Amino acid sequence: MEEDKAPLLGRLGLLGGSRKKARKGRAPVERSPFFAPRATKVRSVETPGGTFVKNEKVQPDGAVKSSIMGASANLINAIVGAGIVGIPYAIRECGLVTGVGLVLFCALLTEKSLRLLIETARHVNVPSYEMLLEASFGTIGFYFISINMFIMAYGAMLTYLMIVKQTLPVLLGVAVDNYPMNNAILTVSSLLVQLPLSCQRDMAQLAKTSRISVVLDCFIVMIIAIFSPFQNAVEEQGGINEVLSRSIVHPTTVFVGLGVLSFAFVCQHSAFIIAGSLEQPSKKRWSKVTSRALCICAFLASICGITGYLGFMEATEGNILNNFVGDESFHFAANVARGLLCSTMFLVYPMESFVTRHVCVVLLFQGRRAHEGEDHSILDRKDRRIALTTGLYILALVPALLLQDVGSVLAFTGAIAGSCLSYIGPGVAYLAVHGNEFLELVETSWGFKLAPSVDRGQAKFAPLRGDIEVANTGVEIESAVSDTPETGYLMMVLKTVAWYILWMPFWCSVATFGKKTLMAFSQAESIKSPHPNPLGNVLHNRLSTDMGSKAGASGSLDGIKHSTSEGNLAAAAVIHKVASGNDAKTLPKKNITVSGYGAVEGAGGNRGIAAAIAAKNKQAAKPSSWQVDVEEDPQHDPPTTYDFLIAIGFILFGVVALSAGLVSI
Repeated sequence: MEEDKAPLLGRLGLLGGSRKKARKGRAPVERSPFFAPRATKVRSVETPGGTFVKNEKVQPDGAVKSSIMGASANLINAIVGAGIVGIPYAIRECGLVTGVGLVLFCALLTEKSLRLLIETARHVNVPSYEMLLEASFGTIGFYFISINMFIMAYGAMLTYLMIVKQTLPVLLGVAVDNYPMNNAILTVSSLLVQLPLSCQRDMAQLAKTSRISVVLDCFIVMIIAIFSPFQNAVEEQGGINEVLSRSIVHPTTVFVGLGVLSFAFVCQHSAFIIAGSLEQPSKKRWSKVTSRALCICAFLASICGITGYLGFMEATEGNILNNFVGDESFHFAANVARGLLCSTMFLVYPMESFVTRHVCVVLLFQGRRAHEGEDHSILDRKDRRIALTTGLYILALVPALLLQDVGSVLAFTGAIAGSCLSYIGPGVAYLAVHGNEFLELVETSWGFKLAPSVDRGQAKFAPLRGDIEVANTGVEIESAVSDTPETGYLMMVLKTVAWYILWMPFWCSVATFGKKTLMAFSQAESIKSPHPNPLGNVLHNRLSTDMGSKAGASGSLDGIKHSTSEGNLAAAAVIHKVASGNDAKTLPKKNITVSGYGAVEGAGGNRGIAAAIAAKNKQAAKPSSWQVDVEEDPQHDPPTTYDFLIAIGFILFGVVALSAGLVSI
């Protein structure tokens, strides 16, 4: 009778708790709500006095981890996708010399941005891309990057399904215009292959299929290189020197090629999931993953692009396989390559499905584990995992059955989301996280004394000499110029002009906003209990004196929880030098060493001892896979001018890539 009075959604397990069917002789056990996972699980316990329900804390269930080779395969699979067959067209638009240079340059930028993202996230002790932007720009940054991740991954899912629809029926002998049969083939094949692969829980479980996909990609490039008539084409053009002299750069279409190439290496939306799946994700091991993956991707893209373009020159199409027509051997080679490409689409689709599912977990589910993107614990319940994966599959399948133009979908998602994820996001995150160091460096380099204005909208540019005053620069500046009036005035004018030409007001505003946001984020995190970070444990040595009332004005450890509970040897707060000027203090490393019970030495009191003993017991009971070595903060050393130039360069290149992508649509 009571169950009939419960809300419908509650009985379905969406909002309220649901009841698991009890075995004979046992009381029903309440399950956690669908969208509100609990930190405790409920089980019935039978005693001589009767049956009662007992709450137990949920321990990490040991997410499946991958080796360096497995993580590298996943990263290559996430990068290559369907974009490999479009590289020759991009080189045609850029020019051979410029195109190959841009391929290598984009690969280098991607490798650097992947390391920059993970190292910056570990520096502030956050486990996901969304939380990194939340630490830098608050809620706006969190939702901004989450939406872009969903757009990029969902667009890729849709594109892969459409490629299967356009490729597999042709290989089976079905007419291109037989739309009902083509749709039926897509539906059946995706249900049998792509959906089951996507329903797995951990990214590491895709390592084997990713290795197969990498091998298939190599065969595709090999077929293009072998069957491309580049030798005859080069001879007809007068030799390789003549070809190079006429194909250095194509100024009128170079931005179209740049738009294609800059998004061919986009994988940052899956970087945190892949890094989190790596066993012992230290800085060195993640660097091995990124360097190996990007070297292989750059090699494949270069070989495919050069041989494909030289074989067909200005007749190169957007899909190089469409050029293999006429000759019977060409037709056979093209069909084999199409079959391999279709197979890779089956294997790369789950990578993007994992990302969209991750974003849904972060945005739709409640609780700290969901907010921090701890997918393996949220989706450990099979009903959640199957329902969410199937829903996303249907959301991508329906448009794939209706749409025909793959290029427009890929161009739109790449132009909008790819530039934000790959270049703009890493740059602004680094600049915001290290905002205090950037402002100090500006003071030293420009000879200005900067201080955050009470009202950023009314900040003033006020040189020490002269009467120039400009509003809305984001910071208050006092210039320390020469004592000679003529020289001082000239230098002041030159610095003022350079200040605006180089967009320094904007960069300082980003740094100032990031500094304040990181301070608020640090204070909020300091009151939370330690939590395992899938990106690994980092020992932070620099403590802020502005960590809130619990830290105290002296920068001591009073009130800051610091233990090895659940494998986290870093402080619960983001231990980062965010205070400004001389207020920031650096404590000796010995002040934050860990005692035998996992507590901070010198933190006395009965509660501290009890908590330390409990943490020690929990750590001893954990599987060995959670006992990860601790390493120094990957960004412990203060950033240099070169580091900030790289971050700003990422932002500027992202804006250019965004513009180029929009032009190419």
